[in-house]
Amino acid sequence: MIDYVFYIKGSPLGNTAYKIGISALKHIGSRLGTYQNTYGPTYEERFEQVWVGTEQEVRELERLLKIKFRHNMAGRTRGYTEWVKNLSYTELFAEVEATIKGLGLDIVIPVGVTKLFEHNIEQLTQTYLAEADS
Repeated sequence: MIDYVFYIKGSPLGNTAYKIGISALKHIGSRLGTYQNTYGPTYEERFEQVWVGTEQEVRELERLLKIKFRHNMAGRTRGYTEWVKNLSYTELFAEVEATIKGLGLDIVIPVGVTKLFEHNIEQLTQTYLAEADS
């Protein structure tokens, strides 16, 4: 059952740091809203890319990527351990895809969702949460 999301979030400052993270699918709107609350109306928060899968596989993907990127992490203290620096978005995306493929994980990019904003969260959640309920 698809119930978790892995995401890449860019820095609103436009630098080459990207946050990798996970969230329960049913809470993805709250997660994005928490980030949005920091900036208010001055910036529209988004996830640059999302993948969906089971909680177990998404957690494993995050664990392995944190190990893989440990030398690229912005720091080892709270608020820094999920930020990957010194990689372009293209390089980071390729590493995520290669890890998914290399491990044979059943984690996919949702059809029709490229970037995830507040206005298209329902498209994602309704599709996959409806499947889980049936």
